[in-house]
Parts: sequence; structure tokens; C-alpha cells
Amino acid sequence: MATYTHLDRDLADWRKEGAAKLDAQAWRCDRYERYFDGEVISRLLTGEQRDIFALMLPASRTNWAELVTNAVAERLLVTGFRFGGSSDDAAWAIWQASAMDSRAEMCQTDALVCGHTFVGVWPDEENPTGVQIVPEHPTQTTLLHRWSGGRRKVVAAYKRIVEGDELVEQLIFPDAIATWERAWNGDASVPVGPADVDPDMVEDNPAGVVPIVELAPAPRTKGPPRSELQSVLPIQDRINLTIYQRMVATDFGAFRQIWATGMTLERTDGGGYKAPFNVGADRLLTLSNAQGRIGVIPESSLSGYLDAVAADVQHLAAITQTPPHYLLGNMVNISGEALQAAESGLVAKVRRRAAHLGQGWEDVQRIALGYVGDPGAVNVQAETVWANFETRSEAQLVDALVKMRTLGVPLEVLWARWGASPQQIGQWQEMAARENAAQAASTAAALGAADPYAQLLAGSG
Repeated sequence: MATYTHLDRDLADWRKEGAAKLDAQAWRCDRYERYFDGEVISRLLTGEQRDIFALMLPASRTNWAELVTNAVAERLLVTGFRFGGSSDDAAWAIWQASAMDSRAEMCQTDALVCGHTFVGVWPDEENPTGVQIVPEHPTQTTLLHRWSGGRRKVVAAYKRIVEGDELVEQLIFPDAIATWERAWNGDASVPVGPADVDPDMVEDNPAGVVPIVELAPAPRTKGPPRSELQSVLPIQDRINLTIYQRMVATDFGAFRQIWATGMTLERTDGGGYKAPFNVGADRLLTLSNAQGRIGVIPESSLSGYLDAVAADVQHLAAITQTPPHYLLGNMVNISGEALQAAESGLVAKVRRRAAHLGQGWEDVQRIALGYVGDPGAVNVQAETVWANFETRSEAQLVDALVKMRTLGVPLEVLWARWGASPQQIGQWQEMAARENAAQAASTAAALGAADPYAQLLAGSG
């Protein structure tokens, strides 16, 4: 087993490379996920402040990171695939049999948060379609690439998963899968030494390809894909810190304080001091000492903190192309045109994310269709069908489609613009054909009953 090599490299070298890449990838993903989940305490606070105001820190978090991400994720809904002919139905059957109606949303959210995620495609005899699509989390799976023919190609996948008290690692090549299993002590690092170089098992890969596909909504030509939260983190830190400071000001300075000089405080039997004044709205404070003074420390104003948070939220809206009314909730009597204009930046960003995600889903379906021998597996012109990215009223959409129909646009195109999936369009075509046939038969019967020559011929027959 130890003599197995791939591309003239030992398994131990591939394992080291995969482990190092996954370590860095998992660290980035964990950081972004903690912000998305609202679990990050502002890094701008010192250790002493953390100790003194520990109870205030959890309540100082306002999770804008989740909202910014969901504003994109909620518009990315896959409704079908176009591979041509019956391949459309085969791809959608595989999609639904793998419960991707719901799992795709989870995958895409992970990809937006972490910058990328992964999807596995495996032959599965227990699935009615013979194929199973499986989400893979970016803290557990990564891909290894090599330059070939002027482009980067996937040559292997590396997985590291904790199962109970065991740590399972896998290297997945097109022709083989190497597996290591060892006890897990809480440290996910992978030291490769003489005792654990050899895999516990090397078996044939039933897929015949590396069946792991990367989904990256915002890839780059160099470096890791960009997370949707990359530009959000510093603003989120500022907002959390400002809210924390507002809470401190509320707790320690929300009430005005009275101070006095030139007076002696009386002790109580317990060793404390008696309250010098009985303060009330109908009472007057006086001092027996003519040199004494009484003053007031006014309560802290919180308007500055509120304005600072509002300014940061405005910056967040501009930088992330998130409509301000999503973040501030101040939409009042806004027209449909104004709403569409306010969301134009978000729609443009979603289109960009969908272009890259759609390519990933098409690669997933090509692998899946290849397992079942469907000709759509080699269709390079396939495309992912998405629900409409824009927010438009039904009246606006219908009006636009009616005008397009008057220009001769085919019904199938209008149905697609409406948001119908390829499967729905096929059903509507069948229904329209039945209606047209029924109407033609009804028309023919009516014309035949009214035609005296037809009646005469019928009688002579």
C-alpha cells in the first residue's frame, strides 16, 4: 500500500499537502462562521475591559453579518437545469432525489460565508436515480490542483472528518481512494510520521473521477475565494464596540448625579453613612454650611452612540450593496420604481454570484449524468436555471410579459421570464397542446353541425 503513487508522488506527500491546505482553509472558514453566527466579541476591547464588563459584552452584539449574507442567499434559488431534451428531467430527478431543494440553500450559504464550499457526487445503488449528491463542509474537505495545459485542474480531494473518537482522512484520486483512521485526541492537525504514513486502506474509486466540486460565489484568479463577509468584519467590530460603549454609558451615566461639598456625613450603626438628602421632586436641598456647594452631573447623552451606529450601518449598506431599507427598516410609502432602484446593486451582485455558483452546479450535474450514461454529461452549453433575482410586483411582471408577447416573443420564453422551471414549462406545453386540441375539435364539431352540405352528405351516406 505504501508504494502507491499518483503523479509520481507518494501518498504521504499528498496527505501533507492536503492537510496543510485544509488547516488554512478551515481557519478562515471558522472565523467567518463565528461572525455569521454572531459569536464574536469585539477584538477592540482590552483584557481588563473584557473582565469588568463581561456581562455587557454578549448583549453588545448586533449581527449585521448574517443579514448581509442572507440578503444574497435568499435570492439564489435553483429551479432547474437546461442540458437539452430528456437530460433536463434526468438532472432534476437526481437533484430532487438527493434532497437538493433544501440542501442547495445550505451549500450556497456556506459558500457565501466561507468563500467556498464543496459538493460530492457518488454512485448510490440505494438512490432511485443511482446517484447521490452530498454537501461537503469547507472545514472538512478541500481540493488539490495542478497546472496542466495552461490551466488548473483538480487532481485529488482531501477529506478529514471526526467520527466518534476516530479521525478519518481520505485522499480521493480519479482511480483510487486512500483512507487513514486513527484515534482523535481533539487535535485535528495531521502529523505524518513513520508510524502512520501507510494508509489503512487503498481501494478503487467507483466514480472514475474526483467526484468533489467546488462552489465559489466570488472566485479570484489568485488566492482563496472571497467571502461575502470580508469587508463586513471591520464595520461589524466598530458597531459592536459602539453598542458596548452605549451600554456602559447607559449603566453608569444614564441618571444625573448630585454632588455636595462643605457637609459632614453621619455614620450608621453598621459603619456606613446615612443618606445626606431625601431627594424628591417636591423637596428643596439646603446646606447649613454657607461655604458648601451643591451641583449636578447631568446624565450621559446617548445620541452620539446612536448616530455612530447609524453611520456605520450606512457604510455597511454602501460597501456590501445591501439596500439601506434592509438594514435600517425605514421603508415608508416607497414606490415600486424606487424599490427596484434601491435594490439594483444587490440584484447585480446576486447575478455575479449566480454565474459562478451556476457553473459549479452544472459540473455537479455533469458528473451525476455521467454515472447514469446520460448524453447531457458532455453538453458544454448547459446552464443552471435560477428564480428571478429581482423584486417586482405581479402586476408589473404581467404587464411586461404581455408587451413582450405583442412583439412576438414565444410563450416558452415568457414562461421562463415568469420564473417557471423547465419541468413546469414542459407541463404547461402539454396542457396548452391538450387545450388547443380540444378547442380545435370543438370548433370542427360546431362547424360540421352548421354546414348543410355536411348534413346532406351525412344523410346520403
